[in-house]
Amino acid sequence: LPKIEQTVNEQLEAKVLTRSSNSSKTFYDVAANLSEMELKKILIEKMEGNKSIQQSNEQRNLYKALVDAYESDKIILDTYGDIVTLKRRRDDGADKDEEPFAGSDRGSKRCREGKEPESASAPQEKATRSAG
Repeated sequence: LPKIEQTVNEQLEAKVLTRSSNSSKTFYDVAANLSEMELKKILIEKMEGNKSIQQSNEQRNLYKALVDAYESDKIILDTYGDIVTLKRRRDDGADKDEEPFAGSDRGSKRCREGKEPESASAPQEKATRSAG
């Protein structure tokens, strides 16, 4: 009986640690991707400024691969960034059986903000109009 209890406790601890690390991981993943993109952009600008891409075929190929990777990341983030972030947050909230209010409130609030043009959508529309 003590072995079973110990095993159950270990499994519960592992599950709790997994859930807590997954919820913070989504924010850090997005932040890391943005930081990586910024670093790629800085590196591209430095390479173009130093004209180091004209030295050899290998450097040109590396530069082209870096530019392609940056453009792909940018397209993915522009196209799917908000969707992936919201989906991950909803999934994290849905996994929390112990705290139903925290998970379900967040998800339903996000759904309401996305569907109702009242308070949440109005400032965003003004911001897009002024930016565009």
